Parts: sequence; structure tokens; C-alpha cells
Amino acid sequence: MKKIIPALILLLGVTWLATQSPSVGLWVYDQTAKLEAQWYGFSKRTVKLDELELVLYERQAEVAAGEQAPTLVLLHGYTASKELWLRFANHLDAGYRVLIPDLAGHGETGYQPEWSYRATAQADRIAALLQALQIDQAIVAGNSMGGMIAAHFALQYPAQTQALIVLDPAGITPPQLSETEALFAAGQSPFEIANIDQFMRFYHLTMAQPPFAPEFVLRGVAERYIERRGAYAHIAQDFRLHDSLDERLPQISAPTLIIWGERDRILSASAAPLWQQGIAASELLLLPEIGHMPMVEQPAITAAQVEAFLARRL
Repeated sequence: MKKIIPALILLLGVTWLATQSPSVGLWVYDQTAKLEAQWYGFSKRTVKLDELELVLYERQAEVAAGEQAPTLVLLHGYTASKELWLRFANHLDAGYRVLIPDLAGHGETGYQPEWSYRATAQADRIAALLQALQIDQAIVAGNSMGGMIAAHFALQYPAQTQALIVLDPAGITPPQLSETEALFAAGQSPFEIANIDQFMRFYHLTMAQPPFAPEFVLRGVAERYIERRGAYAHIAQDFRLHDSLDERLPQISAPTLIIWGERDRILSASAAPLWQQGIAASELLLLPEIGHMPMVEQPAITAAQVEAFLARRL
């Protein structure tokens, strides 16, 4: 026993020291996401497009032989990655084929300064992905920047858009600025992280009900943001300053579900009625006590609402 106690103390000490390293936190985050993807039936694949190799998670549908399964494409937001959709996707019916790409500039797809990060260019890449996979039509869903890209996909490829789902989407001028939009208007970007304290403030802006994450894991994710600060600044210039949807929403013909967290501090929920008014075939769902990422904060509820909408409209 006398020998065991010092060994336990040493082990605890080493474990504690390990958790203080951001690289350990980032490793834990990445490995947890990989395990979750496997548990939920997703496999990772890479699809070669013209200028890049797009990395995505894919889950095949469970349907009877000869049946054609609907395809659901899930697009993440600015500075995010495919992993944020996993728990939402786990609550979807197994009859959907689900694709969750890392958009250009993000995640494992990576960043190159010569690529375009405009919403129209990203929508073209999603169309190229579907073509490469021989998918004629898809339900396209997106959060934040991903919602803006999904809307542009519906505009650019109406025949390929079975339905559109946008969650707290970017792309139009809100009647009232959110906390984050006010910072952007003042020339500041909370997304461009220089240190861990800035990341922690940013993280609490993104969600009203964040899922549990140990602090050492968040510190690891912060390091990734710090490393990619320059890339994120470039991406923001491309997608925020071009391709506004202010005058284009009435041109969207696809059945559309608009979901918005009423406590969104990134993109003001005051824009939600404008989306509904602009798109004739749309429904609006406001979620109380939810922030900018409903699919992360309440994945089961959000997935159920999406499936109910699709059952009504398709």
C-alpha cells in the first residue's frame, strides 16, 4: 500500500499535467469526434473536386432493395467543421443518406489562399460533390454561413434542391444587430482568436445551451482557432462582403424550413421574419432558450422538427 499511494499520486500528477497541454485537449476532441462518427454509422471519405479534395462524413441509408433514399446534406458554419452535425444526424431516421462535408477552408478539407470562399463558390462545390456521387437531388441544410451557402445552392441549382433548411443563417441585413454583428460593424471580429481568453468569450457567444466540454478540451480547440486566424480572416472577407441575399430570397422556390434560436448572439433573430416573408414556400420555427446552433444545443428536438417538416412538405 505504501508503494501504491505514491504511484497513484504520480499518475494523477502526470494526468493533470497532460490536461494542461492544448495539444492533449485537441487530440481528445478529435478522437472523441471520430468515435462518435463511428458509433453513429458514419464513415469518412474524400472526394476529388476540380481544385481540392473535399473531406466528408457519409452515412448510407437503410432502405429496402430498389428504393431510392433521400439525401440530406448538412453544411456547417464559419470557423466550424463537420463534427458539429454528428449528434443531430444521429437522431435522423436511418432512411436518409447523410453527407456532412468540411467546407473549403475548414476542418480536414483545409485552406488554400487561392481558393474562393464566397457563398456562390461553396455552393458550386456542393453541386460538384453531388455530381461526383451521382446524386440528382438533395435536401440541403446549413447553419450560419452554411445556411447562406445552402440558400445560394437553392438559387443556383433549383432542380437539384428537394428542400432547403436553414438554421440561424447568415446572408441578409437584420433589422437589429446582434452582439456579434455590432462588433463586426465596429471593425472587430470575435472569430479571429489571438489567445485562449478570447476563445472562451467567443465560445460563450455561440450557444445558449452548450453541451458539456472539459476546459482542457476547449483550450485545445482554442489553439486550432489561433493557428487558423489568418485563414479565417480571409474566409470572412470572401463570404461576408459578397453575395447578399437581401434581394434574392423571393427567387428561392424550394420548400424551406427556417429555424432560429431566439437567444442567438451571433446572428440576430430579428432577421428570421424577413427570411419567412422573402421565401414563399417557407415555414419559420423560433426556438426559445436556444442560441446560434440549435443542432448542437438541442440535437434531438431540432432533428425531430426537421423530419416533421420534411414529412409535411415532401
